[in-house]
Amino acid sequence: MEILNRWGWNEDWSRRFTHHAEAGCLPGRVSVEHRGLYHCHGLLGEGVAAVSGRLRHLALTRADFPAVGDWVALRISADGGPTVIEAVLERTNKLSRKSAGESGDEQLLAANLDVLFLVTSLNLDLNPSRLERFLAAAALPGCQPVLLLTKSDLCDSVAAAVAELRARLGDLLIHAVSAMTGEGLDALAPYLSCGQTAAMLGSSGVGKSTLLNRLLGLDRQEVTPVRTDDDRGRHTTTRRELVMLPSGGLLIDSPGIRELQLWAEGSNVGAAFNDIARLAEGCFFNDCSHVHEPRCAVLQALAEGHLEQARYDSFLKLRRELVYEEACSDSHAARERRQQERRSHSIYQKQHRQQRKRG
Repeated sequence: MEILNRWGWNEDWSRRFTHHAEAGCLPGRVSVEHRGLYHCHGLLGEGVAAVSGRLRHLALTRADFPAVGDWVALRISADGGPTVIEAVLERTNKLSRKSAGESGDEQLLAANLDVLFLVTSLNLDLNPSRLERFLAAAALPGCQPVLLLTKSDLCDSVAAAVAELRARLGDLLIHAVSAMTGEGLDALAPYLSCGQTAAMLGSSGVGKSTLLNRLLGLDRQEVTPVRTDDDRGRHTTTRRELVMLPSGGLLIDSPGIRELQLWAEGSNVGAAFNDIARLAEGCFFNDCSHVHEPRCAVLQALAEGHLEQARYDSFLKLRRELVYEEACSDSHAARERRQQERRSHSIYQKQHRQQRKRG
């Protein structure tokens, strides 16, 4: 089991896998998702697998299929046939966003994370409002969010930038690093110990691929230089991939995100605004909306200048967005249940007709 332990396997996963083992399956972890196929690492090494017909039939949404970071139950063919994924083990957490387009479905970015690196560069990409949005999406159970400020070698006032973000973002762990010089990278070691799984989330061009190459000690990911017209890098990573670092830690690199729309399940605006959450404890009404109520501690702090207007406005904007997405999610879930009921009824009718023919 040593090879599995290197990919994050532990006693808890072993317990979850018990009935799959009894059914003759082997555990594996998804490292790359191809079109309809999944690259997995398991006891027998690594290889490609497809989902079983049963799993495909039971899946209600795209998020029910395997994702990078998932542990799955693999059925290995004895006669050299294709390997099949019979089930996805229950996730400890998942990083999702609302997919682009009219469908508004859940897009699952990564699963079973111990650490989430929110990556932004110390140049024109530095946007506190975007970081607040990332923090709201990063409120995952059992996962530690960490802000990485890359390209510190290109910034003349690193300490001032860090201090400004600490003042706005509160208790968030912040590290300024340079993949070019290696400055600050030693501080990442505790997050990337053997068996720990981390993921990087950030816009295109903030240096995620360069950072991964530095941590790996080789040029695995293609990188491109910063554009001179707007001081931004260019998109290079085209897929999410779980890789093993020399330290034994596991890191998921992913394409840059231009827009991160919150997904209701797993998002938590309070996690991104812990200063406002603390102020809210002093409100007279327990269900205070912090908009118009009397004796509101948040509005009082805003009026006295202890809370910045931009911070307050960002809080209200994200909260309204999340409330809307929760309502849409409830409607979407009801539609999924109806579809599943119709599907189950159709299967029952088919089986009933077959039994009558045999009778």
